[in-house]
Amino acid sequence: MTFTAVEPARSTPHPEATAQPRWRSRIASLERPLLLVGLALITAHLLDLAFSGPATSAPAIVAILAVAAGWAVAQPRLSRATRLGLGISVGLLATGFGVVSHGLHVVNSGPDLRDVTGVGYIAGGLLLIAAGITALAAARRAPRRAGLGWRAAHVGGWLVGAASFAVLALMPFAVANLASHAPRWAIGDGALGIAHENVRIETADGRKLSAWYVPSRNGAAVLLSHGSGGSRGRVAAHVRMLARHGYGVLALDNPGNGGSEGHSNGLGDNAQPGLAAGIDYLVRRPDVDRRRIAGFGVSLGGEVLLQAAARDRRLATVISDGAARPTDSTRVNRVGAFERAMTWSAMQVLRGVSGMRASPSLMGIVPRIAPRPVLLVASGGDPTEIPTARRYRDVGGAGVQLWELPDTGHTAGLRTHPAAYERRTIAFLDRSLRR
Repeated sequence: MTFTAVEPARSTPHPEATAQPRWRSRIASLERPLLLVGLALITAHLLDLAFSGPATSAPAIVAILAVAAGWAVAQPRLSRATRLGLGISVGLLATGFGVVSHGLHVVNSGPDLRDVTGVGYIAGGLLLIAAGITALAAARRAPRRAGLGWRAAHVGGWLVGAASFAVLALMPFAVANLASHAPRWAIGDGALGIAHENVRIETADGRKLSAWYVPSRNGAAVLLSHGSGGSRGRVAAHVRMLARHGYGVLALDNPGNGGSEGHSNGLGDNAQPGLAAGIDYLVRRPDVDRRRIAGFGVSLGGEVLLQAAARDRRLATVISDGAARPTDSTRVNRVGAFERAMTWSAMQVLRGVSGMRASPSLMGIVPRIAPRPVLLVASGGDPTEIPTARRYRDVGGAGVQLWELPDTGHTAGLRTHPAAYERRTIAFLDRSLRR
């Protein structure tokens, strides 16, 4: 009997299923520890922000922990492309916002306790980026089905999922970071260009805020508040304009902005204690008549000063340039459902991350300032600003004036129309604060 040896049929393995070079396996093995440490540092910072506010949200704490834990658990089951996209996108946001806020503050002013987790936020973001990059070294799983149609459907589904994640999760997270991590650029001694005092003002909760003070020469003074993400350095031209006419000026950095302590909030949800402390400071000044104190704010500063005037009658008048709270703008201008949903989503994320309650609509606040006079300045740079300001004027009553600048960018009136802006605002202050 003759036996014929038959060689077993050889199957060709998927190219990615073959053994990887040792160096590549070592790189791939770093992905999980990089991810876990990065998530821990980022979570610690977000929890620090959430617990630092006066209205910490328990559901937000649970959500922050759940998202980090869910990512850690799901990571081994995610595709390389997904792991790369998540690590790069979230890591870049954390690193970028951490650097412009806490990193710059450490470099320019030295670290404080609130920068500890902020520096960790930067490190966590870099680790997530590194984890995403190392995912490229991992072996790719063999496709479940080899058909071209199935692969096309898989890629299409991935792209839809990525777009949905970007819109529903990444964009609200980016907005929350933008509002809670103000750039902390150094403010030089010569930035104002006129004689002034550098002062530190303590709030009721013990935080110290930085400010410039230009002494009054006419007995009246103005509390000047800057816009979102800015500092007193952004309103230096307004300080000089007011000082030219003899007004005392207190230009105050909001908490977490400029040289002030605390965490920033780009919607002004934490601004009121600082404004109250600023008014207290002006009332105690020997060069200031306490009956002749005004508020002057640009953008966010205009919004929070309207709110301050409604609760504190020591502000005899207010000039608000560029006020238009997002909730009011979406209501007045009847924006689309998608934009309303995005605004609402971003506000919820910010509320949870900051540990602060959202500031109320100005519709019910402006009427409470009466009968004290108010000047609203609205520009056409943002198409929603003038319609929103008109609504503030209408609900505010006879004491509210509106000056429209349709050819001017947001809060750019002093730069675009310097003579008219100075003439109009100073004349309003002179009338409102006359003896």
